[in-house]
Amino acid sequence: MGIGNYTEQDIKECSRAFTGWTLKNAEFMAMRASKDSIWPYGRIAWHFEYRDDDHDHGEKTFLGEAGNFNGEDIIEIIVRQEATAEFVCRRLFQYFASDEVDGDGRETIQGMKDTYFDSGYEIRSVLRTLFNSDYFKSHRARYSRIKGPVELLVGAIRMAGSYQTPTFGAQTLAAQALYMGQGLLQPPTVEGWHEGMEWIDSGTLVERVNFAARQMGDVQNPGVRSIIARLAREGEGVLTAEQLVGRCLDLMGPISVSEGTASSLVALAERDGDLDLKEHHPGDDAERRVGNMLRLIASTKEYQLA
Repeated sequence: MGIGNYTEQDIKECSRAFTGWTLKNAEFMAMRASKDSIWPYGRIAWHFEYRDDDHDHGEKTFLGEAGNFNGEDIIEIIVRQEATAEFVCRRLFQYFASDEVDGDGRETIQGMKDTYFDSGYEIRSVLRTLFNSDYFKSHRARYSRIKGPVELLVGAIRMAGSYQTPTFGAQTLAAQALYMGQGLLQPPTVEGWHEGMEWIDSGTLVERVNFAARQMGDVQNPGVRSIIARLAREGEGVLTAEQLVGRCLDLMGPISVSEGTASSLVALAERDGDLDLKEHHPGDDAERRVGNMLRLIASTKEYQLA
């Protein structure tokens, strides 16, 4: 619902309504935790249980409504609120379309809110309204969001192919996200993280650039090797500096960069002349040049945007 749309008393009354909601197999899970905590998805499913004898059956007053509410009633009251529609639709807009909400953006959000109520609070319908909107299809929605740390991190490792399945050592990725300012399941307050430009400061930007550059610059990573193979099949394996930059930008996104960024990348590629991948070998100079170009693109300001 967003801060300011409920009181401390509403929180207490809400808590009373959820009494009796618990885990059926909590003790068993705790007993097995030492053996099952290393499994990424868990081998044992959690089970919900409602205990009527532990539920507060008294009358509760929540967001101006009174009754003998349980958890489902509280959820039903929350989804009916105008504040809920505003908060949910704005956050979806900012996640998928743009960090900043201008006049046209507010109109799009209003359309999403109308759909929210008309559809009976169905998020699928709300997203359909957003994705079919003129705003979402316009240039204003392109590269108008700063990637969150987890979004940037996951995008980089998927592109590089460095982590393809759950494996030992993958927990270090959580530390990388923390260094970028987003500790997994560790928001600074109940409000969550402040996003957009607030993801970027002198410390986190260095971490973001260095991580992505390391992933894309390693020619041993499967995803990077796939890019090298695709480049080798094009133009009979010989690419000019402009072709190398253009194709790498396409294969990493496609990513649109400013004229200044493109000129700088081409100038750096021209230092070594045309790229010949006709008889390249793993880790040779030709492959190193491709990895270096991918690393440079991952270091651009445009790579930080989505």
